[in-house]
Amino acid sequence: MNIEHSKTKPSLGRGSLFFMVIAAAAPLTTMAAFAPLGFMLGGVAMPLGYIIAGITYIFFAIGFLALVRHNPRGGAFYTYISMGLGKNIGVGSALVAYVSYALGQIGFCAAAGVFAHQALLSLHIDIPWYMCAVTMAMLSGGLAYFRVELNALVMGIIIIAEISILVIFSWTVLQQGGAEGISFTSLNPFKLFNSGIGTLLVVTFLVFIGFEQTAIYSAEAKDSKHTVSHATYAAILFLAVFYFITSWSIYIAIGANNFEKALASDPANLVFNLATQYLGSFFSSIMLILVLTSFFAGILALQNASARYLRAIAVDHMLPKVFASTNNYGMPKFAGIFQMILVILFIILSYLFKIDPYAQLVIWTNTPTIIGILILQAITSISVIRYFMNDAGETTLWQRFIAPSLATVMLLSVVYLLLHDMPLLTGMSLYINILITLPLIIAFIAGFIRSVFSKKIVRSKNLNSFKNRA
Repeated sequence: MNIEHSKTKPSLGRGSLFFMVIAAAAPLTTMAAFAPLGFMLGGVAMPLGYIIAGITYIFFAIGFLALVRHNPRGGAFYTYISMGLGKNIGVGSALVAYVSYALGQIGFCAAAGVFAHQALLSLHIDIPWYMCAVTMAMLSGGLAYFRVELNALVMGIIIIAEISILVIFSWTVLQQGGAEGISFTSLNPFKLFNSGIGTLLVVTFLVFIGFEQTAIYSAEAKDSKHTVSHATYAAILFLAVFYFITSWSIYIAIGANNFEKALASDPANLVFNLATQYLGSFFSSIMLILVLTSFFAGILALQNASARYLRAIAVDHMLPKVFASTNNYGMPKFAGIFQMILVILFIILSYLFKIDPYAQLVIWTNTPTIIGILILQAITSISVIRYFMNDAGETTLWQRFIAPSLATVMLLSVVYLLLHDMPLLTGMSLYINILITLPLIIAFIAGFIRSVFSKKIVRSKNLNSFKNRA
């Protein structure tokens, strides 16, 4: 696969790639928005769900990174699925990946707009949610136009601030003993099966979506074979441990006797209320501000990923050539602008058609994001196995078969649980849920047909050329 290099020399180190991944995971937003949801849907054992997800993605990364070392030129799912399963499936998967990340960015922007609107209202400033969302989309698109290391620096500063306040919160709760003393109830493995393990795993796997972005930036990384590998493992281990400790601290802060009452009363503000209780109103206000910056870091990460997918597909002549263009900083030019305008257009149309940004738009966009990425990760693991069947190279049996096989089984199990419990997650009927996932199906079919048609054109041209010479 011909993934062209950018105009600038590779400049990203382990730290930059690490922050790109953590930004997409949005630690503070995840804990503030999804921890209460995870406890509500999955029960008290949610901290263990992050460990299960972490183990699964370690298995996935072992095979995935073995493949990356054989082709460290960027493209992520597109490149590595094509290597094992062929160009047609690769192009179809690439469009699924793009649609998944693009929808994720739209959902992130919408949620950020709602949150920003509410935060500004507390300051007696009334700016509609869609204007806040459009502003964030424009800022992320503008920043993504410049050197990728500048993006990494901005995200690094934001992420360090997010992590710091959550570490302070967890340390304070554990030091004070929480509401009822240190409890290990939520760490009991048998609690995983007391309630909906499917919905619990969906929430915990969600925060790992985007860690494969290290491979997207491999062409821009210094010593990519080692940098990508180290950054990927570091990100997975950090996310698993960090979310485990933080979610456990939240449970302890609530207390077992007050657990159900706290979740039923005000789950949206639960973490902020706990921060006020244990750290004071000042830290709670700081946390509120950092949630906004956390949203922005996530939007920026998804903007970069979406634009790079478009460019990678275009470089391989599967999209108009203009999508492959880069600016003076070596960043995707037309693809980046296109992605920014697309997000803004969706936000404005949602406002004009009176679509609820949180109850509808976020669900309609982020649910297919989860489904699409999980399926692509499973297909990538299958591609690893298929690729190394022909050429094992220097890989071990563990790298080329056992670990990717385990990852495939675990990922497909989560996909099944997600689809089975999808009505519970979305609150919608079967037919509406099918419509929600339809963009993924259309994207794969369109990419597959485009690739097949492109090959036929090339073969036809070659045949005509041969006849003319004859």
